[in-house]
Amino acid sequence: MEAGLYLHIPFCTSKCHYCDFYSVTALPRKGEIVEAMVKELQTETGFLGSSKPALRTIYFGGGTPSLLQAEDFTRLFNAIKASYDLEHLQEVTLEANPDDLTPEYLAMLRQFPFNRLSIGVQTLDDAGLKRINRRHTAAQAKQAVLDSREAGFTNISIDLMYGLPGQTAEFFRQTVDEALALPVTHVSSYALSWEEGSVLYKELMQGRLQQASDELLEAAYFELNAVLAAHGFQRYELSNFAMPGYESKHNSSYWNGTSYLGIGPGAHSYNGVLRRFNLPSIDQYMESMRRGEPARELEWLDSNARYNDFIMTGLRTTRGILVKELEKLFGVSKRYYCLYNAQKNLKNGFLVYEDESLRLDEKGLFIADDICSDLIWV
Repeated sequence: MEAGLYLHIPFCTSKCHYCDFYSVTALPRKGEIVEAMVKELQTETGFLGSSKPALRTIYFGGGTPSLLQAEDFTRLFNAIKASYDLEHLQEVTLEANPDDLTPEYLAMLRQFPFNRLSIGVQTLDDAGLKRINRRHTAAQAKQAVLDSREAGFTNISIDLMYGLPGQTAEFFRQTVDEALALPVTHVSSYALSWEEGSVLYKELMQGRLQQASDELLEAAYFELNAVLAAHGFQRYELSNFAMPGYESKHNSSYWNGTSYLGIGPGAHSYNGVLRRFNLPSIDQYMESMRRGEPARELEWLDSNARYNDFIMTGLRTTRGILVKELEKLFGVSKRYYCLYNAQKNLKNGFLVYEDESLRLDEKGLFIADDICSDLIWV
């Protein structure tokens, strides 16, 4: 089976106030870190069970991958081509900040196998962008999408956030309407998460900010669903919507159990029996790569852990939990366990069971985590 490859580019020119992903502003070290990632690409193919594993998707995430330049991409893609089978490669995504996507930069990207862009728009309200310390304006975000389409990219995703400080339902609806006037094929939309350690979290703890109410968040989420559906977008995962045929193949790997290899400081990997992640420290990453002993934490997955993964990822998708597959993988006792514990949410209409699929009803979408906790093995 073809796998996914994720490359974590840990650089940002500034830290967004909501972010807790591992990133640093140490751009002068970019060259040496790219070289270490090249070494990791060359030495970690065995994690995917082959000396030259076949890849279906490649995803450059971060951080800010659009801070990489042509020479960086050349080094990384040369290493990928040398060590991985790309015969069946279908999707190569670059996450990008809007202000990086100049016509010149987009022309450079076209020299490489990129066929999908994921643009971090977040909001089209300038005051909201300033509040969360994004370095682009609403006008730059719109222009980036238009320039990307002009450059020949037809698979364009944008990120939108709701529940931002001071953001009303009306402001969020305005952002969605303006975004859908652009040539986008995919939308990922998330409620603001108040991550411990982020600037926004500190301000929340100091009483300088208030969290959006559950009622506002729920109203924004269902409004998003309705507006996107009216424009032809189909929800295929709780937070992801696509025009037909434009679902993210790489992100779908996380929800359907496909193996993926993560490269770079802070990157995660999964191969069905082992989950691991590189420690989120450039210094530790560089030192460990020099020793040839990557600094990682490992989690070996027993049957119960794999069952829980199957439940949590399946429930997020519109296909739901495939009960026949669950029984095949984990036995009849786990099937009965799942269906028995689903009864409460089936009766109250939060879950639907049909065609051997257990999935969320629309009423259950906003409380998916609570429903999932009823089904997992404890």
